[in-house]
Amino acid sequence: MIKNIKKSLFSIFCLLLPAFPLIANISFGKTDINENDELLFTVSQNVCGSDNYSSLFYAKIKNGEVPVLPELITFYPERMELLDGGRILQIRNRFGSARYDSREEKLTWVKKVSGLPQKIMPSSVYEVSPDGKWICRVEKTEVCLGKLLLENALSGQKIILSEKTLNTYESIPVKWAPDSSVLVYEKNDSLYFCNPDAMLKGIEIEEKFRRIGRGSINSVCWGSEKYLAYVDDYLVYRINTKEMYTIGLYAGIIGQGKAIGRLPFQFNPLSDKIFANKDVTSFVTIQNNRLFSYLTIQSLSCDYMDVIYSRPYTDSSASLKECFVFWDKDDNPILWQEKLPYLGRQEKGSVYRLGAQPKLVLEISDSGRPYLSPDSSRLAFFSENDIYIYDINSWQCIAELNGERVSCVNWIDRANLYVGGEQTVRRWNLLSNNTETITLSSALECNWDASDNSILAGVAGGSYFKFNSAKGTWTQIVPPLRLHSLSQNGRYRVFTGKTQNPNYENALYIRTLTDTAVTKAVYPVSVEKQSEKRKVALIFDACDNADGLPQILSALKKYNVSGTFFVNGEFIRRYPMETKQIVQNGHDCASMFFTTADLTAQGFTITEDFIRRGLARNEDEFYECTGKELNLYWHAPDYKATDSIKEFGKLAGYSYVNNNFKFSHTDIMNIKAEKIIDEYNQMLKFATSGIIPVITGYSYGIHEDPLYRHMDLLICSLLDSGYEIVSLNQL
Repeated sequence: MIKNIKKSLFSIFCLLLPAFPLIANISFGKTDINENDELLFTVSQNVCGSDNYSSLFYAKIKNGEVPVLPELITFYPERMELLDGGRILQIRNRFGSARYDSREEKLTWVKKVSGLPQKIMPSSVYEVSPDGKWICRVEKTEVCLGKLLLENALSGQKIILSEKTLNTYESIPVKWAPDSSVLVYEKNDSLYFCNPDAMLKGIEIEEKFRRIGRGSINSVCWGSEKYLAYVDDYLVYRINTKEMYTIGLYAGIIGQGKAIGRLPFQFNPLSDKIFANKDVTSFVTIQNNRLFSYLTIQSLSCDYMDVIYSRPYTDSSASLKECFVFWDKDDNPILWQEKLPYLGRQEKGSVYRLGAQPKLVLEISDSGRPYLSPDSSRLAFFSENDIYIYDINSWQCIAELNGERVSCVNWIDRANLYVGGEQTVRRWNLLSNNTETITLSSALECNWDASDNSILAGVAGGSYFKFNSAKGTWTQIVPPLRLHSLSQNGRYRVFTGKTQNPNYENALYIRTLTDTAVTKAVYPVSVEKQSEKRKVALIFDACDNADGLPQILSALKKYNVSGTFFVNGEFIRRYPMETKQIVQNGHDCASMFFTTADLTAQGFTITEDFIRRGLARNEDEFYECTGKELNLYWHAPDYKATDSIKEFGKLAGYSYVNNNFKFSHTDIMNIKAEKIIDEYNQMLKFATSGIIPVITGYSYGIHEDPLYRHMDLLICSLLDSGYEIVSLNQL
């Protein structure tokens, strides 16, 4: 009786929820107008898939409007790269790209979007050569694919390396030699190399003579500028850079080069990774992000390698998200593991020096990824609002910087680095431990300085900065005692008001106070009535395997997306900690019945009582595991249900969720992730809303390219197609 009342109340609550809630993207904040009719204002954009920050704009008012688009004068570092030997810092975000020239101490835009972008995508990945002369990037041409480009960083001259490459926002399939002389890239399940200068000059030899072998970019790693390690199946090859062209030219006769060792397992280039020391005699392999092995070779032969250490991941307090491997001066491998705790949302890092017995050297809470210095002697990483520098050999902290949350780091040399944070972009000198502010990332306050009509901006914590309009940079100043923001100057009044555009929370208006009274929006598009975005919800089927859960949860957190997890009774019983982890990360959970059995198979007699008991048992087991209740959505295992089964669930108080796509759990086993994502997007074109199903893991068969490994690609494809990703309740 109590359970029936609870379900009835829940159903009523769901009916009261708005079917399509208004989720505003763009919001105008603080303003200040001076006597010269110059306007400062802040804009924030709260959208999934990107950081939320408040940007500062400058505009000149003429005849009651802004005839020239307002100028953005803060530069948030969504991505940063060093170009031209470290002389130029490139800052990229949703508004475009800006470059800071350290010699001229000047920051200028090199590429800008027009107006305020309403469709915001994450900044794409650039793989810049160590000397900063060359850029590799993917230029999107299809839903999941794009052209892999090699580009001169300064001139912009570019050439296509591959017509079809996955348009991922996590990484691209290239690896630079440490001295930038050679680029290795993946194309059509094979690996190739090139000299970047020769490629852009059009004098490089034909690609068929530059083929290394089959595999993915995971199959190769640079030990040093002299040696490249390449693994094919069981065999590991050491390729001398000077011999690459010879091997390529005569590959049909001499093969792929000289094999130097044999792995004790078959290497899977889609899921495994290999890391080598400088002379390519020691290796660390990571199999399916689970099994870690440290191997060495005693002689350059095809003998099996000596296994120094081999152990699966066994931390019972956290799931494993990502791994990085470095080598210290004594050729000891350092393993960095990025973990997602079962009981908590903040990621943590664990660092081990590998040997016969691994030694834990460091643990970090709320950690970001590590950044290795150019000479591989120091490591930078951030934790909460602090960034730390550690000596990779002694594992002693040699420097620390605090004050704001960091988003990206770029080493200039072993003693200097750029630190991009939520408030500022700074240059940090480790020798003097001094920082120099290059620019502001965001601004919460904006004011005109009455003494010299300069621009002032305030950030979180009360710090203030002054803008150098000639150089585009910011300098910290002592906070003024009194600052007054003006909303009018006698000729104009500025204010924020309502708008019919669903992409805006409000609009910024200019009211003319002299001559003919008129009110105009600073951005005319901000008051234009537009249709709301189409909605889509992501649901995740946790059947009886949790393989992809860390990647899924990490992607949802990164892109600020809410998902609904349909948990089966087998999953709850086999993976109680992972079930708690889903709840800890703030996601809704629904029911996939208490068993994985096909409810439509012959031999089953499905009654109302059976469905009621099966749903109730799943509810109770979920509650015992998490202390929380399942919401009242459900679907049968593998979506196999008859109309009577759905009706029985409805009588138990549940709403059935259908899979409108043709892919079943079994079908997905044999389909590439890019094909699934493309099909999802194609079918959504004919709907105003939709539900996208993803499977967390596979307990049977071999699936080499599961969809959960491409969550960034799936989420970004939906955003790029103009969809708003909402929760299942909102849909």
